[in-house]
Amino acid sequence: MAKALLMVCKNGHDRKKEYSKRLLTRNARQNVPPSASSLKSNTTSTLRTTTSNLSTSSKRSLPSRQKITKRKKLDITSTSANSNSNVPMDGYTILQNQVLFTLMFICDFIFQCSSCTNTITIETSPKIVASDRRDINVRSQIGGHLCGIRHAGLVKLMGAMNLPSPIQDQIYSKWDKNLLSSIKSLSDRSMRKAVDEAVIAANDRELMVSGDGFWQTRGFQSRHGAAALISCNTTPKVLDIETCSKTCNVCMGAFAIMKSNPAKYNDVIISHHCEKNYNKSSSTIEAAAVLHMFQRSVSKYEIYYTKYVGDGDSKTFATLSDKPPYPGII
Repeated sequence: MAKALLMVCKNGHDRKKEYSKRLLTRNARQNVPPSASSLKSNTTSTLRTTTSNLSTSSKRSLPSRQKITKRKKLDITSTSANSNSNVPMDGYTILQNQVLFTLMFICDFIFQCSSCTNTITIETSPKIVASDRRDINVRSQIGGHLCGIRHAGLVKLMGAMNLPSPIQDQIYSKWDKNLLSSIKSLSDRSMRKAVDEAVIAANDRELMVSGDGFWQTRGFQSRHGAAALISCNTTPKVLDIETCSKTCNVCMGAFAIMKSNPAKYNDVIISHHCEKNYNKSSSTIEAAAVLHMFQRSVSKYEIYYTKYVGDGDSKTFATLSDKPPYPGII
């Protein structure tokens, strides 16, 4: 700043001398001596111009200083606010950390005090109760099923996000069986709770329900279908569900070794639980599934479905009328 000020003052002094020479030359031509007041006013104006230039340059640099100072204050404020804030730590956060060699779904951070050698271990994902599985792995597997992408889709998703691949396909399929039993147990508890809420809302054990069917693929050529019964309360909830399968994946896989290894084929067929439970046309899956749920309502929930709301083009109502699920109740 001192160099800049010196240069400005020097330039202003040179301009003043040059202006004085021009004024003396002009007055000499006109034979008029230069007055002291004119020289003084010109010198004053020159100094004012120099001073204004200095103030302008200092004012122009002022906003940058203000921005830097303001940014420092914001950084200090945000740092202190974050350090004292009670942020919940029960969620998951994906970070890009150059210190770690790789970003893992599951890792343990171990902190040891240099003075007392006390060690603290922090796990990035807790374990499932009564299991060796981690919560984040189970959640990713459930998410793959809900999105319909399964293991192959999870591998692509993790690759696009620059994250490690999920568990191996063989372990994924093995854990699918355990996950299925857990999901079935949870769904049973959820539907029983929904039944209790429907009974309380209706103040009766004879309920009105609505039903509908759905298939794995469009049209009536699907090999897998299902139907659900839903309560007709202010907040409808699923009371029961029935799935119908015309094929079994295990049986189809074992069919390939039936001739080459008959002994192993027989072992697979006998030991596995066959998923095939329907032999009729796919178009009749909805009606058959709803009828089955009506027939087991008393043994399962001790309730009666006495009123049914369904699609007008469905065969369900005709099936329920032809085969009454409750003797003596229309």
